[in-house]
Amino acid sequence: MRFGVCAPLEKIDRLAAVGYDYIELGVRNALIPEASDAEFQKIQERAAQATLKPEAYSGFIPGDLRVVGDAVDFPRLSRYVETACRRAKGIGGEIIVYGSSGSRNLEEGDSHEKALDQIAEFLDMAADHAEANDITIVIEPICHREGNILRTVADGLEMAQRVNREGIQLLADLYHVWQEDEPMQNIIDAAEWLAHVHIAEPVKRSYPGNDDFDFEEFFTALEQAGYDGRVSCECSFDDFDADVETALQTMRAYI
Repeated sequence: MRFGVCAPLEKIDRLAAVGYDYIELGVRNALIPEASDAEFQKIQERAAQATLKPEAYSGFIPGDLRVVGDAVDFPRLSRYVETACRRAKGIGGEIIVYGSSGSRNLEEGDSHEKALDQIAEFLDMAADHAEANDITIVIEPICHREGNILRTVADGLEMAQRVNREGIQLLADLYHVWQEDEPMQNIIDAAEWLAHVHIAEPVKRSYPGNDDFDFEEFFTALEQAGYDGRVSCECSFDDFDADVETALQTMRAYI
């Protein structure tokens, strides 16, 4: 497995020094899909100087750019996704996470089935841009605390299979799995589609090693799924520079 952290670009040198394999940046802050290429060039130059590559990206679609409901601006969505995928590829990206609950949560009066249709339509369009740029977009299930559609790994798997595109795969996030009381077997069942993982101590959503939480069942499920890819810490830190070292040591102890 390869380990990274969801963090801003200015933390990349510290993560490299600790021994991480990559950094996971934010789409809206690092790829700035609705800003000019000239503005993005500054970020591109900084990333090129770094030892680590920004291989993964989260925080994909802003809440005001709706994927479901009656106010979907599909041309804007397409431009946004195309730019994000193109720029991600240009600085070493391979994975973009589609959680973005604000873009897909149902509002009062929305039809659940229509929303699923709209998400599938969005992902099919997004796959065109992703595949053209050798990017994989992974569906992130979001638990009931933050989301009201595609809440479990099983839900995400069903959507990935429905879209059935090479550029659309699935993410398992321990925090959301734990909050939904979802069986680890669902991760094993999704093995064929699993392309990215997020991890946190799931009670407080803090960094691995912050308390006595046992990650054995989670890592065993990943092993049984044959997963040997990226695992990103998506969590809070008390003292980032010190805590990322604790987190990496903790995760490595399970493999």
